[in-house]
Amino acid sequence: MPLTNAFALLYDPSEQWKIIASESRSVSDILFKFLVFFAAIPPVSAFIGSTYVGWSVGNSETYRITTESAFYLSVAAYLAIISGVFIVSYLVKWMANSYGAAPTFGRCFNLTAYSFTPLFLAGILGSFPILWLDMLVTLVAMAMSVNLLYKGVSIMMEIGREQGFLFAGSILTVCMVCLMGMFAVTVVFWGSGLSPVYIS
Repeated sequence: MPLTNAFALLYDPSEQWKIIASESRSVSDILFKFLVFFAAIPPVSAFIGSTYVGWSVGNSETYRITTESAFYLSVAAYLAIISGVFIVSYLVKWMANSYGAAPTFGRCFNLTAYSFTPLFLAGILGSFPILWLDMLVTLVAMAMSVNLLYKGVSIMMEIGREQGFLFAGSILTVCMVCLMGMFAVTVVFWGSGLSPVYIS
């Protein structure tokens, strides 16, 4: 069960990666039984936090954005997350030969989607927009995701640990490039007059 695998990864990653590798679940199986739900956690939480809870800086008044603005932003974020997993998975598949691996796209998709699990779960805090707390938990979730990636690459790609370590570093670089691309799209989005409408 993909959801069971995701939670088990948090406390026993090495053993769970072996189970995931042996199951060889298809892209559609992971997409519809895991990713569509977990990828929705950050956008839905951010929608709740930005419309119903709101945020404030210091002792200033609480700000919220309109439901319509929050809805469009949440849908865009959800689609960006799904697209990002596919893009990173394709790039993992493309880079695999350089590290002596020949995985199926399904394995690359499994590795990418499951490695993001801590970040998906950390998105729950978007319901409570407390900047310092959200940043702290996000940093911890990023560290956990990196740990999952480094432990999973050699198992999922069926290569040695040294090659897996180098491969994981390349995947992290790709993720950083994708993140910068998302930031660039966000800047264009906000500068095009489609920025959210704030209410206090």
